Amino acid sequence: MNKKIILIFVVSTFLGCSPIPKITKNEIIIPNSISTDFIENEKLIFSSVNWWKIYNDPVLSQLINFALKENSDLKIAKLNIKKADEAINLAKSESGITINLTGDLKREKLGKNGTTPPPFGGKIINIGSIGLQADYNIDLFNKINSLTAEQKYKSEAIKLNSKWIELDISNRVAKLYIYWKYLYQENTILADQKNILTEIEKLQTQNLKIGNGIEDEVWTVQKEIRVINILLKENELNKQLTINNLNILAGNKYSNEISSLLEKNFKDLKSSFKEKVNIPPSVSSDIIVNRPDVEYYLMLIKGQEKHLNAAKADFYPQFSITGQYGFEGINFNKILRRDSLLGFIGPSIYLPIFHSGAIKSTYKIAGTDMNIFIEEYNKAVINAYNDIDSELYKTKTLWSTLNSSEENFKVETDLLSRDKKRLQIGTISKYDYLSKKYNWYNSKLDNEQHHFNLYTQQLQLINSLGGVYKIDK
Repeated sequence: MNKKIILIFVVSTFLGCSPIPKITKNEIIIPNSISTDFIENEKLIFSSVNWWKIYNDPVLSQLINFALKENSDLKIAKLNIKKADEAINLAKSESGITINLTGDLKREKLGKNGTTPPPFGGKIINIGSIGLQADYNIDLFNKINSLTAEQKYKSEAIKLNSKWIELDISNRVAKLYIYWKYLYQENTILADQKNILTEIEKLQTQNLKIGNGIEDEVWTVQKEIRVINILLKENELNKQLTINNLNILAGNKYSNEISSLLEKNFKDLKSSFKEKVNIPPSVSSDIIVNRPDVEYYLMLIKGQEKHLNAAKADFYPQFSITGQYGFEGINFNKILRRDSLLGFIGPSIYLPIFHSGAIKSTYKIAGTDMNIFIEEYNKAVINAYNDIDSELYKTKTLWSTLNSSEENFKVETDLLSRDKKRLQIGTISKYDYLSKKYNWYNSKLDNEQHHFNLYTQQLQLINSLGGVYKIDK
């Protein structure tokens, strides 16, 4: 008897199987390391955690903390993580025994012979039942475990997406903070230039009165003063827009605190941000692969592979055991009696041969989705490689540009110092000295812009790498 049962089981399994289409998996790109041609004697280690602490700036840290605490995009990302974790629990719940409380009540009209209800007349009886029903699906082909693993990978993907959002938000806060500090330097320089032009205007007006000047020169300097006034107004506008953008990133929850922090912190950019970002001799391919956006697609690929395994299980018969135990009787007062106890237990089998077309299509779609994720991953790797390579090159170029600007500005500062001595001994006029000093402020503003561009580019490099290199102590 046992041999017959085993034979029936084996035959049913093979008869119930549908042919499984072959899925060709696309090739996954392996990234190369990037050489930076940058001489660095210190040993550097990469870190993606709290990257902004390399600047050792408490104001910057506080601004970023405000944003990470109240930013709406991050809150949504955290809710999606919570949702994904519950999806794992939901997938796990499909395994094991399912027990349900069942019950029903119906009325029947019997005929004279007690079985067939006639068109008219007959006896009416109440038939009721109440009991427990249990089902146990036998996961022979690991479908439920595969679906659970799929949800785990999806959850990891969502966490990586949240990490990428956090990196982007903290980076944007840092850029706005640096821009704020630059705007204060710009405001100071423009105000000094306006004072110089005002002095020049007075000199030219005096010369005009004594017949040594022309009116066109006065008009020209007045025009320059109006231009400076426009730039000062634009500067104030940009400062207000910077505060507004920081408030938006922080969910408009710390407006007063942000304004207070910024108003008290407008020191020179050079004292806080110069030479804070380390550039390694080469960037390992591991940095590229572990970028949150790249790893995000890798998790989707792994999750889809598990989904494909679950879809493959649908090609095989599905076995389950069902049992029921409870009371059944005629009329309410006879249901809950010992002689009304009934029960059954037995196996059941589902054969996929009648739905093979739908199962094949579902499996092929799952395979296509997997290859779509692979190509998305490949595209992310290529973009990450080129992005890091480009940002490294830009950063090195701006370093070189800044060094040249620093040297030129130093020369112009020395020349202005000599001109000041010439003014004191009377070899040049005050007008000539003020004109040269005005041009020196143009050079100073240009130099500040070079600093600002480098620091912004360094932040762009950090965003591209997904972290910073620190000296291994």
